[in-house]
Amino acid sequence: MSIQEILENRFSTRAISPQPLSEQQLDRLAQAARLTPSCYNKQPWRFLFLVSEAARSKGSEALAEGNRTWASRAPLLVVAHSSEADDCQLPDGRKYHQFDLGMAVMNLMLAATEMGLVARPMAGFDPSKISEAFDIPEQAQPLVMVAVGRPSDDSSHLPDYAKGLADKPRERKPLEEIISRL
Repeated sequence: MSIQEILENRFSTRAISPQPLSEQQLDRLAQAARLTPSCYNKQPWRFLFLVSEAARSKGSEALAEGNRTWASRAPLLVVAHSSEADDCQLPDGRKYHQFDLGMAVMNLMLAATEMGLVARPMAGFDPSKISEAFDIPEQAQPLVMVAVGRPSDDSSHLPDYAKGLADKPRERKPLEEIISRL
């Protein structure tokens, strides 16, 4: 599959099968995140792969209610965080670690798509609960959680607001609105 095909096929449904992922799939996701480029090669990202029932349950407790109803079924919950202490020191003082983390999360999402999996990022969670539950260092900032698994045709577990969303056409702004060629 070409990168263009992966980008076109990527989708973030909430209907995720609870069927466990293989060790090989987990390793491929981890490797995709690991291979991400970063500012001065600082690699400031850190990922917690919540795979066991106990870890996923603990992680699910930090999710916003709207996410908990569907994401807690996923066989993998990923917590992605970075720390300003691991940031590259740019002369103008910009903080770059969050951008680097975002690229690493996207690499993970693209690898999931290539494997026929769903990787749905979520901002709806309590970072302090995640930090406390998993002893994330105080200076680290949990920025996103990602639910990963196989897509499912079963949408019975989805909250009403989410039913049918995956069937809607994918909408993107027109190129002219987001790209200027000078």
